[in-house]
Amino acid sequence: MVVGFVVLHPFEDSRGPGKSSDRNEGLELAVARMTKGENPYYPPREFPGPLSVFPGSIVLSAPFAALGNSGYQNIFWLTAFLFAAARWFKDKALAIGLLVVPLTLSLAAQYEFVSGGDLIANGIFISLFSLFALKAGSDLEKSSWHKWGWCVLLGVGLASRANFILLTPLFGAAMWRVAGPRRAIAAATVVGLSAIGLTLPFYLRDPMAFTPLGSGRKLAFMNESLPWAATAMIGITVLASLAGAFWLLLRAGDRPITAFFRASALVTLTPIVCAVLLASYSHGAPDFSFLGDRFGLMYVYFALFGWGECWIGARSELTFTRKSE
Repeated sequence: MVVGFVVLHPFEDSRGPGKSSDRNEGLELAVARMTKGENPYYPPREFPGPLSVFPGSIVLSAPFAALGNSGYQNIFWLTAFLFAAARWFKDKALAIGLLVVPLTLSLAAQYEFVSGGDLIANGIFISLFSLFALKAGSDLEKSSWHKWGWCVLLGVGLASRANFILLTPLFGAAMWRVAGPRRAIAAATVVGLSAIGLTLPFYLRDPMAFTPLGSGRKLAFMNESLPWAATAMIGITVLASLAGAFWLLLRAGDRPITAFFRASALVTLTPIVCAVLLASYSHGAPDFSFLGDRFGLMYVYFALFGWGECWIGARSELTFTRKSE
């Protein structure tokens, strides 16, 4: 992967403005501005386009931008996913398969990786932060800083794109299942406050320049035929998040973390499915153009943690026996 990125990325990047992905350039420009004490949300320009990510993505990409290319974060997080999956599923062959198969079969994943976009990394670090936070919360022997530290990191991760904030109810419900209501409420509160605490200063500095709020313009095409379409899509996604949380709370069984990943995959996929259906309705024919921005990659790693073991019948470390406090 390292060799592939180092060799192929310059060719993709050299195609010029408008012909190559500008996600990595946008993040690198944001990090450079932030290190100078400037607002990372740069004024609108044609290339790179307006920055659509929330501050969490900027903060987590900063170390890699400092190394010269924010695209290096994909290599780092894919490696982290490999080791985490091997330990979680207790099957190294399965972990390698889960790493390689999506990159082999998906042209979108290959292009996102080669272009240095952040969607692969975004899906992985939220999956891993969620996994480690739930594991730490279920272990009464872990120290407090360990438990709350992962919750803070998860909050930073969720403050990367607006749709990921809706995973907070699912996290709270899963924590309820593995650690009880008191710790679940505390953990979800820490996650939420971390996300808000990171995002709010950037927004308050210059609300008009906070370009992630303008990313909704990408959905404006749906309102041409159905004026309520974009609002309905957001409402459906919120309902899916709440329904997933209730399902996690009411679901019997000893596999709450697997259930969390499955519910998170479905909630993350909901707005993408809605966008495709509404675009198809608007144009009177199947229209998958929304997928051209590769947003579907964000749900993949939740799905791999949720259903990966089903591929070969592996048994992951999913049974929790709560100890009395």
